[in-house]
Amino acid sequence: MEKGFIITLSGISGAGKSYFIKSMTERFESFEKLKAVTTREKRKDEVEGVDKFFLDLNSFEEKNKNGEMTTVNNVFGNMYGYYKRDIDKTNNGTCLITELYYKEVENFKKEHPNTISVYILPNDIAVTLEELKKRNTSYEEYEKRVNDIKKEIAFFKDSSGQTFDIIITNNYDDKSIEEFISLLFKKIEEITSNRNINRVKNVNYNEELTKIADEYSQSKDKKDVIYTSFDGDDMHYLHDICKTEIDRGNIPLNPETSLGYYISTVTLGGKKIEVMKDCLTLETIANKMSVYKKNDRKLSEGILAEMILWYHNKCRGLEMISDVTNLSSYEVEDLELDKLLSLIDGIDPIAKYELENNLLKPYLNENHESAYIIANMTNFKHIDWTRVYCYKNGLCPISPQNILPLHLYKDNMKDYLLSRLELLSRADRILLFIDKNNFEDELSKLDDYSTSEIYYARNYLKDKNIEIIGWDEALVPKYDPNSKWALTTNEDIEIRKLIK
Repeated sequence: MEKGFIITLSGISGAGKSYFIKSMTERFESFEKLKAVTTREKRKDEVEGVDKFFLDLNSFEEKNKNGEMTTVNNVFGNMYGYYKRDIDKTNNGTCLITELYYKEVENFKKEHPNTISVYILPNDIAVTLEELKKRNTSYEEYEKRVNDIKKEIAFFKDSSGQTFDIIITNNYDDKSIEEFISLLFKKIEEITSNRNINRVKNVNYNEELTKIADEYSQSKDKKDVIYTSFDGDDMHYLHDICKTEIDRGNIPLNPETSLGYYISTVTLGGKKIEVMKDCLTLETIANKMSVYKKNDRKLSEGILAEMILWYHNKCRGLEMISDVTNLSSYEVEDLELDKLLSLIDGIDPIAKYELENNLLKPYLNENHESAYIIANMTNFKHIDWTRVYCYKNGLCPISPQNILPLHLYKDNMKDYLLSRLELLSRADRILLFIDKNNFEDELSKLDDYSTSEIYYARNYLKDKNIEIIGWDEALVPKYDPNSKWALTTNEDIEIRKLIK
């Protein structure tokens, strides 16, 4: 399903932002008002849950601490933000439309790249000021608003072209709305078209690899994907865990290699529950599960949560490998369903209650999608930016470059390709990261494994679109035309030729 957009409307007080939002939500079922959460006082004409969500400061801070909020800012001494559950509606194709303070637009777009920013200019500022007077405001507040309007107009004159995707003048009539609708849908169509791989005609496929892909599409003997759960303190055994599973003929799906503990934790604001949710989404892709532990160590709460979800979602047992320190001669204990259930029931009741009610129940009631990342092997140095892009868009990244250590497959590259294709087929969405400023040339330079993934998706995964994401959209510094950062001088010279 195509991801929806967030449309932000900025403009001075009285420019008509609320009128535009009302018109769009009444005309189109796919558009929904994105309501801000704020600590400011509710005005007489505002309705709780209709115009905004109004909270006291303590409640706001508690919800933010619990990871329920996103894009939190202080505006005029009051806290503003949005519920993540509302932002996540775009994953189902819903378009959200909201007002946004002009100074926050740039940061909002960095946090939510699927944003289209709009600035509304009033046809006659004198009329707008007169409308502002009619509001229930004190003289001091009116003067403050007027000063803010002056600053906003100055900002708009200096940076409108860089900050806003659409600029429109509101004549306060139906023609203004029709013009806005026309410009907005034209922009949506442009972005959607640019992201659709179906517009790509010329991809240089490796015939040998595409033949392997064709054969795999018809094969009933698909590779097993095994989720390898382990305590974070045992991360130094990660290479051995991956090698063990590859030697056993499995595709090792590991939370550290895929998600990156540091990257996910920092990008998700240090919210442990949010980090765990991506681990759970990763687990749902697998059809097997192994738990690696030390004999003398109790299972961590993260592993317990994964085991409980495995029971709820898969209704099957798993494997326990109790000596992670000696994988050269490991023993596997099969935990059948009844034994797994008894192990789960033996968890401390308080810990079990916390896991089930604070993590698993909210997780099961939300929509979670995974995104398979296609990127040229020569761009592996930028791969962490792709993972950050996914986190900011509410997606769990499936990065084969991280998950499948290439050196472990050097003697069997066919197996390497098949492992990538199996992960590709299990992901909810497919993202191709590429330099869109030099698209055709970059496409011709893709490595054979990436082009084979495109071939497989286009021919055998027709229910999934391949979305094209520019490296600039992923905020890789060297692709930012305003940035002077580059890894090397030669790289800086090269990229300047591509970005005008």
